[in-house]
Amino acid sequence: MVKVRLLQLGALAAVSLLWALIAAVGLVSSTALPGPASVAAALGDLLGSGAFWQATGETLRGAVTGLLVAIAVGIPVGLVTGVYAAAEESSRLLMEILRSFPVIALLPVFLLVLGSTPGMKATVVFLACVFPVLLQAQYGARSVSQSVHETVRGYRIPRMLRMRRVVLPAAAPSIMTGLRLAATTSVLVSIGVEVLTTLPGMGHMIMESQQAGASAEAYAYILTAGAIGYTITLLAQRAERRLLRWRPPAHAGEE
Repeated sequence: MVKVRLLQLGALAAVSLLWALIAAVGLVSSTALPGPASVAAALGDLLGSGAFWQATGETLRGAVTGLLVAIAVGIPVGLVTGVYAAAEESSRLLMEILRSFPVIALLPVFLLVLGSTPGMKATVVFLACVFPVLLQAQYGARSVSQSVHETVRGYRIPRMLRMRRVVLPAAAPSIMTGLRLAATTSVLVSIGVEVLTTLPGMGHMIMESQQAGASAEAYAYILTAGAIGYTITLLAQRAERRLLRWRPPAHAGEE
């Protein structure tokens, strides 16, 4: 584990060094690609600014709202369609059609219907996140073997109890994978909506910084967005390990 971390830090240091070298040589204009020292200085200034934290809060608010609604809708629908073949077959065409639409391409429609509001941003985030959660829950529900279903029916266990005690634990690993993907996507989509609209947040601050010629500040916001995404991934992985600690190791049968 330590060796892996060292390799990761080495790769990060190499990229940073290459970035600094490109900026120092002048292969790219400083307006398009400021040096890492300039970006670090701009980030330090932003961390002491109330506007920075307000923008970050607006981005996370839209991301979390849309993600929570996606979880509340995606997990139950995924479990039901994963358990009952009739429900899956009847909804398959609708699901495939809805999945095919690029969410950002639908942004003008949402602007016309909902206006440039926080609710519109949360709606776009919801649509981007619900299908990863739903499909992973559906896949996990399908992993329950037929013999288990027959045993449950033989003991006449009520449907809600079966969902809660049999299907949900079996689908939990797949659901956690979907949640991890959706959590990162929620932040990216929230920022994307802010870039393309007038809604406040990190995306809007990136556009304002670029238009004002403060490219170092724009890159500082971009790096912050990346750090948030990475932090979300780490937290999701830790939560997955804690919630699924009952699951045996993947190679336990080989030992």
